Amino acid sequence: MLTPQFLKQLEPFYIRAKRSFRSRFKGERRSPNRGVGMEFADYRVYEPGDDLRHVDWNIYARLGRLFIKLFHADEGLPLALLVDNSQSMEFGSPTKLTCAKQIAAALGYIALGHADSVAVYTCAERLSAVLPPTSGTLQFPRLTNSLTAIGANGQTRLTECLRQLPMYQRHPCTVIILSDFLDPDGYEQGFKLLIGHGFSTFAIHLVSPEEITPQAYLESATAGRDWLVEDAETGETKAITINAETLAQYQNQQQTFCDTLRRFCTDQGIGYAHLKSNTPIEPFILQELHKAGFVQRNR
Repeated sequence: MLTPQFLKQLEPFYIRAKRSFRSRFKGERRSPNRGVGMEFADYRVYEPGDDLRHVDWNIYARLGRLFIKLFHADEGLPLALLVDNSQSMEFGSPTKLTCAKQIAAALGYIALGHADSVAVYTCAERLSAVLPPTSGTLQFPRLTNSLTAIGANGQTRLTECLRQLPMYQRHPCTVIILSDFLDPDGYEQGFKLLIGHGFSTFAIHLVSPEEITPQAYLESATAGRDWLVEDAETGETKAITINAETLAQYQNQQQTFCDTLRRFCTDQGIGYAHLKSNTPIEPFILQELHKAGFVQRNR
């Protein structure tokens, strides 16, 4: 799925989190919670049931009272990768789904390399858990095997899938959604539901070059001809005439859709990146996501 050379390039990078999240995995990030660690943080009064190994006996000798030493806890960033595997993602050359799986593998590799935890879900008509939260570089083959097995199927019900995520991820985390966002019911409500539950979200918008400039992939003989087009997800058909006017109208609507999604994400504080499926993912990860502040390079 990813070349060894590219994986080597990813090693100095880490996922930049907007804030700390609770995690059940020990990692490299400073936790807002107190726990067992190496760096002293504070004291608190001893309570029955506390581990006596954490009592500061020097203070007890001076004051005659029991105090527990608290340390900064280091936790991993919990990361959830949501891969849209609806039928519309099986479009383009390479397909949008192939591109989404490669990006998910790259971001997962970065996260696992820094002791963050990674979970993978597919989202089409419903949310499905593909890989439970896991941590450690040794889990990368398990991650890629899970991504490789994902196939396109069903219709897009993005809002319903995002509504289901808190049932799987009991605590807020960073969520990366890789999708074309072509949901007839919209995506706005789903994003707002996640934000309301305290999730930090990042949208990676995938489009195929054929969707952006379809005329470049149509034969000249198609001009002025009537066509019966079929929706890949619903099977619904519609008769259209392909000519300069309809192509111009389509491109305007397609551009409006992209601009509206980008503006919505900006207004809601959602990270956003846009990628054509035929663009190499190496510069997208190393340059575009770095420029967007989502991935950072260790100094």
